[in-house]
Amino acid sequence: MLVWFMHGATVRQSEYADPLRSRIIREFPDHGLPIPEFYSCFWGDILGHTDQLWDWIQQDLAAFKWDYPQIEIEDVFHYSQRREQLITGFFNDIFSYLNTRQGREVRRAIAVQFLSFLADNPLEDDLHIVAHSLGSVILWDILFSENFEASDPAFYVRNVIRGLSGPGTGRKVKLRSVTTLGSPILIFSQLLRFNAAQLRQFARRYTATPLRWINIIHASDVFAYPIRASLELEDANLYFRDHYLGERNFLKKKMGDVTMALGLTADHTRYWRSSRVADLAIANLLGDYTRLEQISPILEFGEFD
Repeated sequence: MLVWFMHGATVRQSEYADPLRSRIIREFPDHGLPIPEFYSCFWGDILGHTDQLWDWIQQDLAAFKWDYPQIEIEDVFHYSQRREQLITGFFNDIFSYLNTRQGREVRRAIAVQFLSFLADNPLEDDLHIVAHSLGSVILWDILFSENFEASDPAFYVRNVIRGLSGPGTGRKVKLRSVTTLGSPILIFSQLLRFNAAQLRQFARRYTATPLRWINIIHASDVFAYPIRASLELEDANLYFRDHYLGERNFLKKKMGDVTMALGLTADHTRYWRSSRVADLAIANLLGDYTRLEQISPILEFGEFD
């Protein structure tokens, strides 16, 4: 079994998936199964250093303060800390990937790492992908986008996945499951012209065991949205579930937008460390449908996530 991790925006360390990986390693022997081969794909360094954008903003604010020393910066520029989180933490990476040149470089880096991973594990044929945030958007782009020329690095990946490639010779792996975490695919669907028909056509090629896709949404993550309705999967040979990680949290309900602002980035980045995410991801890897259906979407206040 091959397990391929894809990180999202703001990640600048290749160890991002280690907490989830450790949970998988601990559980698989309990099922009498060999530990999978893992790879944490990393491309964050290609998207540049996010501090530069905020440095420019700070320079402009300092210039304003010089011209108007009697005015407090906080009175003309609200929510500075939250703005910094969004600009340096999300918008920089998102718009960098949407840049034609940088997007291609990211896909090239992913393709090179992916092909190397397959070469290092020549006897493994079953592929499972776990993608977070922007990584889920890039994954869809690589697998199903119609926007690329035939020379785009995305096709290096498609050419080795059975059902996406042509009838040519060479090594092929079978994509068995996809787990998306905190995915904003719905937001990007119009911008990147995602064609759900491509997914349905791919899924129809699974004639024995259906492809499994679990989309995990934390209740407080404003970047994560369900996508089942948008994919129009009624007649597709695809096991798809939007899984909600909810919680009965009185404080969040009572304080509303305040807690949303405070947890804006924290709730979006906690998936890799969540025990509930690990339970769902492991069940998806194993094809344990009973477990997938029985995991409760609700935590009581104070329970550990």
